Amino acid sequence: MAPSTPRDSADNVAHQEQSTTPPPTKVKQAREDDEHIVPHNNLPLVFIALMLTAFLAALDQTIVSTALPTIVPSWEGAKLLLGRKSPNNSLPSAYLIASAAICPAYGKLSDILGRKLVLYPSILVFLIGSALCGAAQSMTWLILARALQGIGGGGITQMIQIVIGDIVSLEDRGTYGSFVGAMWGIAGVIGPVVGGALTDHVSWRWCFWINLPTGGLAGLLLFFFLNLNPHHGKSFMEHAREFDFVGLFLFVGGVVCLLLGFNQSQEGWDRPATIALLVVGCVTIAFGVTRTTGLIFFCVFFHSFAFFCAAYYLPLYFQILGASATKSGVLIIPFSLLSSVTSALGGYVVSRMGDYRPIMWISYVVMALGYGLMIMLNERSSIALQIIYPSVAGLGLGGLFLPPLIGLQAAMPVKEMATSSTTFGLFRALGSTIGVSVGQAIWSGVLRSRISKISNLTLDLSGAALEDSIHQIQSIQPESVRQQVLHAYTKGVSAIWIVNTPIICVSLVASLFLKKYSLKRKVIRTGKKGTEVVPANGDSLTDDVEKGSDEKESTAEAAEQAAVTLTD
Repeated sequence: MAPSTPRDSADNVAHQEQSTTPPPTKVKQAREDDEHIVPHNNLPLVFIALMLTAFLAALDQTIVSTALPTIVPSWEGAKLLLGRKSPNNSLPSAYLIASAAICPAYGKLSDILGRKLVLYPSILVFLIGSALCGAAQSMTWLILARALQGIGGGGITQMIQIVIGDIVSLEDRGTYGSFVGAMWGIAGVIGPVVGGALTDHVSWRWCFWINLPTGGLAGLLLFFFLNLNPHHGKSFMEHAREFDFVGLFLFVGGVVCLLLGFNQSQEGWDRPATIALLVVGCVTIAFGVTRTTGLIFFCVFFHSFAFFCAAYYLPLYFQILGASATKSGVLIIPFSLLSSVTSALGGYVVSRMGDYRPIMWISYVVMALGYGLMIMLNERSSIALQIIYPSVAGLGLGGLFLPPLIGLQAAMPVKEMATSSTTFGLFRALGSTIGVSVGQAIWSGVLRSRISKISNLTLDLSGAALEDSIHQIQSIQPESVRQQVLHAYTKGVSAIWIVNTPIICVSLVASLFLKKYSLKRKVIRTGKKGTEVVPANGDSLTDDVEKGSDEKESTAEAAEQAAVTLTD
């Protein structure tokens, strides 16, 4: 059923009189009839605050990557605490596991409590976690504080997408969302450089403390200038009666078990603890999941998987070749910068085309090419190739941040926007965590195998010792042995790209089967100038027309009157 307008309202009324049961309609048309009430905001100012908030969460993940090899040796007891498990992998995993495990709750909590009562505490928790990370006096302290950061950072990431969905129409969401998405790319450029510089010249602790001024400014701007629709949802008891707490418990428990299982896998896939965690995680997630938009979640999961492998293991590759933390951050700038540019362009193109699929197809092709080229990187690769190959990968992966989210929101009704967005965020967080863990398992496994075959060399083959030994590679003598060690280390990183490339190709094939959903919705804009109703066909009716002779009607009454005129 096409959206009603004043010109065909009489025909609609006649049709409804003939039958009270509406005929079957297409999903596309049903979505176009969905109403979206958009509150008035000073969008430039609000989006500056949202961009700062997104930058806050993104910077934290990228700034730490170049500092990891330096942080762990700060405490002599780190290896004793973690045994054979690599603390370099535990730090990012602590953040990502905490972020992913809480993802399903953010959307529902924001429906129950209101957006602001979830967004502001998330920012506060993240800042407290950042302060505690910077003040850490032991590896246990740092890992626990990093997990607290993850709880807050996960809330920030999810709530930004939900708030954008509340204050921007679906048709314009690509354009505005691209500004926020670009923050991840900018953080990817700035983060490794700043992280390396702080680590080399000041202290790794400032990699965490630098979040405090940015987060404080962003929080204040949102507190004073963000305007959302009044929260008139169901009572807590009504939500409690409807909410699937058992499903949530199973889902969160399954996520934690699955992520811990992949984290354990670096010591071997055949270990009982690894197998048990993976099996329990898969089974409980299967029981906890209810409804998904499968292909989109599949694509999002593996895009995040591949992206975080690059974000964490490209700096490692550069440091293996002898680069300092600062230089490795500089060398990854082209990769991050191009992903930032295409991330911004991706959302804009979706808004202009009204279709999220073509940009995804093109991006997957370029991304697969880039990761395939990175397989050839080794210790003899020129600086030019070390920059060009990752840049091709970044050019492709940037266009895949926002379009899948727009596709998911287009497929779902407005009332499901918060829940579907947080589920999207969950799969992205799962992909990132599992990507880092699997990458670690691949690298350490290949490295152990190759190092063990080098004669006249004795090295501790535990994960922690292998990563700590990166800084000693350049001092290994004789030269022939050092070259063999370098080759073993770089082939370990290359194996990560060997695994990622076919995964990206499979995601490309999956994206070819995505359905197209309309981005048009009936939008009701409220604000100082009254109420404007924009049907999905693009016509506009303002409250000045709809009020008639009653000039004292309230904004809410004007919106209701306009909606009645459009739907009767």
